[in-house]
Amino acid sequence: MVNLKNEWSKLLRKRSTIFLFVLSALFPLAAGPLVQLLQNRFGFTAFDGESFPLVILNLAVSFYLPLLLALAISDMFSGEQEAKTASFLLVRPISRWKLFSSKIICTGIYLFFLLLIVCLSSLLTGAIWLENFTFHGLIIGISAFLLSWIPLMAMSALIIFLAQWFGSSSKTLLFSILLYLVMFVVTYLFPTIGQWLPSYDYDWYQRWITSGITVIVLGRTIFLLAFSALFFTFGYAKFSRKEF
Repeated sequence: MVNLKNEWSKLLRKRSTIFLFVLSALFPLAAGPLVQLLQNRFGFTAFDGESFPLVILNLAVSFYLPLLLALAISDMFSGEQEAKTASFLLVRPISRWKLFSSKIICTGIYLFFLLLIVCLSSLLTGAIWLENFTFHGLIIGISAFLLSWIPLMAMSALIIFLAQWFGSSSKTLLFSILLYLVMFVVTYLFPTIGQWLPSYDYDWYQRWITSGITVIVLGRTIFLLAFSALFFTFGYAKFSRKEF
């Protein structure tokens, strides 16, 4: 796709991107031996090879990955406007829609690789350090990580929309973090309101695993897809009218 290769190359050339990829791989690898040490020392089993990847996933989708997405999106949109490089991109024979959509696709690919790295690292850790690692657990773990891509992309759509209103990457990042913290609190304290937010579905994979395909699960799937489409549309509407 036009400009997608350029966006992906810019993202990979950043030292922070490589550092975060490495950090995403090291965190589960470091947590596994520590969990085994504590369990052996206190004589109880809190996590085994099957549950460990899901525990890591829960931590990743609740705190770690939203922060990384906010960091990447703020730099990809507001950061380019702040650095005055967005105007040079528009000089090329490329429409604003293609430029905007290439950034969105790049965000989706970036999220996929983050999930893949955390998934493989946590599965490998569970297989090496913890007991009861089974093929069933392997399938469940991989499925859970893949399913988590959809609610996280819905959150990305909201952050991308917000990024169009700021001309500074630091302001976009700060506002995104504050907004996410508010959404996180609202989801747990006021679930009736929280169900309209993408943060409500960060345990979405558990519903698929425990319930399978049900009316409620399909309904939430449609909601997440509609939420993403809505804020992608709002984001592009703002992006198409911005002056760089």
